[in-house]
Amino acid sequence: MDITRRQLGTLVGAALLTPYLPARPASAATAWQLMWAPEASSVGLGAFETIEDDRADSHPAGQPHIFAEGNNFRFNMHTVDRDSMTDRQRQEVTGTRNPSGYLQWLKGETWRVTYSMFIPSSLKATTTFTHISQTKMPGTGTNPITVTSLRRVDGVQTIEHKIFQSDTLVGRTNLEPLQNKWIDAEYEITIGDGSAGSVRWVLRDGATTLVDATKTGDTFLGDRVRPKWGIYRSLGDTSGSLQNCYLLLTNMRAYKQVAAVATRLEAENATISQGVVESNHAGFSGTGFVNTDNAAGCYVQWTHNASAAGPATLTIRYANGTTADRPMDVTVNGVAVASGLSFGGTGAWTTWASKSVNATLVAGANTVRVTGTTANGCPNLDYLEVLV
Repeated sequence: MDITRRQLGTLVGAALLTPYLPARPASAATAWQLMWAPEASSVGLGAFETIEDDRADSHPAGQPHIFAEGNNFRFNMHTVDRDSMTDRQRQEVTGTRNPSGYLQWLKGETWRVTYSMFIPSSLKATTTFTHISQTKMPGTGTNPITVTSLRRVDGVQTIEHKIFQSDTLVGRTNLEPLQNKWIDAEYEITIGDGSAGSVRWVLRDGATTLVDATKTGDTFLGDRVRPKWGIYRSLGDTSGSLQNCYLLLTNMRAYKQVAAVATRLEAENATISQGVVESNHAGFSGTGFVNTDNAAGCYVQWTHNASAAGPATLTIRYANGTTADRPMDVTVNGVAVASGLSFGGTGAWTTWASKSVNATLVAGANTVRVTGTTANGCPNLDYLEVLV
């Protein structure tokens, strides 16, 4: 329990002298809402808005060139394949489709796409264009907005991302060390004209981040933005790199940036082990707060119902009127998200502070527990706020 129980008169005096200034709410908090998470094994090519599979019907014997293979999306390209423009080849899918229809990426919005890809050594960088993902405005003859490309630079095979109209290089790294293995890509676009637009491109090889770069630029041509994936390459390569090849994509996800929604869960309504609900310190939210015993292992546990799985920020409001740290372990659904997290002194039991950690929630019920790790127990706990 907090030590000021033995000093009630001092406590009351402090409460009268210390005004309560409520925390200012975040005015522009945002979150990522999962909008698209197709599983190739179940939805197949229904995950996409359109399929551009040998649209010139140049190689019937090789069809289909695009199909679900287990839980991967596979794109085959043969040297005999031709697009409707015969100086190039194209096997691509466009758009992000849910059972309710395709998603529209509109001006002023920010979207994030993540996926894993397998680039075999047979899919090589070329001296002309070889794109493996694009964003475009729907319609024929429109230029790309952004492109991820396999390009030879001074004879070296690279993978790069550019804002197309201004030829702005967002990031680039060597391709060959990344071939014949699964790598992870993350693409974020803020859709806008000129400097109002921006792109972030992240490329990871396991736990190693190879590229994490952001550039501003024009990311809106008109109507809407539509992503594309597959193999789209020129036949004008002079390095002899064109051969039969393929590309695999999996774990494709699309998130839309939305206004964050905060849910406040009062500590006095939570499950409490080795503690009591009190209301003798000014400045708390709700009807009280939890004062735990001075014992390691005491805890407070909340249950939060999430409408969808995804990332969340957990904010714990507390007071610690001592000078000693009162660290706690924070777990979500029994898994530690922070161990021995510091909750230092706040100057008085009537002075409240907040500490936040990031976590991933499942759809439905989630248990969030904070547990005191020392003989001092937990700080006084006011509430848990879940921001998604």
